[in-house]
Amino acid sequence: MSRRLNWVLFAAIVVLIGINTLLFVVLPRWQAAGSRSGPSCLKVSDFYSVHLTTYFLASSGGAEPDDSRRYYRQYCDELPGPGKAIFTVDLMEQDARNLPVGFTLSRYEPDGSLKLVKELPPSVHPGGVMTLESPVPERGKYLLKLAFGEAIAKDDFIEIPVQVGK
Repeated sequence: MSRRLNWVLFAAIVVLIGINTLLFVVLPRWQAAGSRSGPSCLKVSDFYSVHLTTYFLASSGGAEPDDSRRYYRQYCDELPGPGKAIFTVDLMEQDARNLPVGFTLSRYEPDGSLKLVKELPPSVHPGGVMTLESPVPERGKYLLKLAFGEAIAKDDFIEIPVQVGK
């Protein structure tokens, strides 16, 4: 009887290991392989790295309905169309949290120039989270730009292209 119980316990352990391997090793790799062509929400320079999450609420065709009945969807740097966006940046390095960091959103004009849409002046973010709330009124290409510290060298900036609509 105890020999049979040992075999049943052994088989149960093997099944549990197989299920854990499938759920935590095989499936995440398979899903990541399928999304490699998509954008990465981790953005880096030689000295700094940030993680971008964009919360987006599509604009309606006519009068604005009550936003309490609608909710923001989560994106990275590709938004489906015009609407309201909350760009949230997590500062990954502890050192960056002690520096003033500026945050701008600009739109590319047809001639290739940039037109400032919204700006947050440089300030220190000890919690490591920055947010910029702004409408994205038109389809097109936008640029989020973070400036760290004195923002002298190229590596003191992280530029994140944002596509609104296709």
